[in-house]
Amino acid sequence: MEVIEEQLRDSNGMCEYAIYVKALIKRQEGQVQESLQLFQAATCISPLNVYNLKQMGRSLYLLGKHRGAIEVYDEAQKISPDDWEIWHNKGLCYMYLRQYDNSVECFTKANQIQRHDVTFMQLGKAHALQEDHKSAIDVYTEALEFSPEHAELLTTLGILYLRMGENFKAFDYLGNASTHDPKNAKTILAAGSIIQDHSDMDVALIKYRVAAVHTPNSAQLWNKPDTQL
Repeated sequence: MEVIEEQLRDSNGMCEYAIYVKALIKRQEGQVQESLQLFQAATCISPLNVYNLKQMGRSLYLLGKHRGAIEVYDEAQKISPDDWEIWHNKGLCYMYLRQYDNSVECFTKANQIQRHDVTFMQLGKAHALQEDHKSAIDVYTEALEFSPEHAELLTTLGILYLRMGENFKAFDYLGNASTHDPKNAKTILAAGSIIQDHSDMDVALIKYRVAAVHTPNSAQLWNKPDTQL
């Protein structure tokens, strides 16, 4: 920050990159509103710099100003229409606004430009929030074709099958997830739930005890019926 402030003094506050980096630091420190103001200042110096606009949108998103963030991302897309990150972040904004069809459209476009596990996860979530479990499963299954050892994807797919009452498929995916991430409390808890449903309380209890080590404050864990940790 000392180097940045010196650079800003030497440039009479007109060094765009110094302002940009200062804004990133302020946001990292939790001063999101100040970071927004700095990104806005950097954008005034260089209105066509898409990186400034993207970070401005990110700060607005973190402040809960999702409509404002979408407007900024729309401006950024005029400069860089095929930036997957902009489409992804717009999708996040629409999801928080509960405009799920728009969020699905944005996440799908982001994946068409460049596939990312994080986009697949959010796209599946958008479908699941609309109770469209089949589409969510299709998304997660496609994602596994590119990242077959992604534990979070495997767990999410297992939990989705569990919600649909397909316990055998759920247990298969959860077991696969445990192979890659044996300490994942969410996976352990879901697998324990299936085992408990089959009245194997001793094995379920072992699972829950392992989960308790990693998530001791989990209300869902301690609320499990018919078990005593």
